Amino acid sequence: MKWTLGQLAKMSKPIMVDYELDLSNELDKMPDVKAITMVKISGSGYELGFDEYVFSLDIKCSLTMTCAISLEDVIYPLDFHTDEIFKTENNDGDDVNLVTNEINLDEIVLANIIMRIPMKVVKEGATYNNEEKEEEYINPAFADLKKYL
Repeated sequence: MKWTLGQLAKMSKPIMVDYELDLSNELDKMPDVKAITMVKISGSGYELGFDEYVFSLDIKCSLTMTCAISLEDVIYPLDFHTDEIFKTENNDGDDVNLVTNEINLDEIVLANIIMRIPMKVVKEGATYNNEEKEEEYINPAFADLKKYL
């Protein structure tokens, strides 16, 4: 969802956000993510000052990832809240999103999801069994020393 700063200035406040977003094409490039459901975004936006806006968003989706142990599919749900501040200038050194002419919530949602993708997932009940025991290799030159241990 995109708005120019001019459009936002003319809108009634608060700005209500409620839509679904398909990010499957953007996450295809990530090897750990096999699939993603439609992302549900809801929340509101407020004008803080001249060309300054804050959006308070709730984001929900599910990722299909590969189990690090069994290599089976695992559904990893994401349900989080984020507050994003948009400004045309950042003189305070704050953590804000700098904008020139438009605010694009889709890019912010994608960035927040990517930050929350775990490095690995493990399916519930999956265990690592190393049933093959390695035989202890003894160097023949030192085999006689074993009797002294």
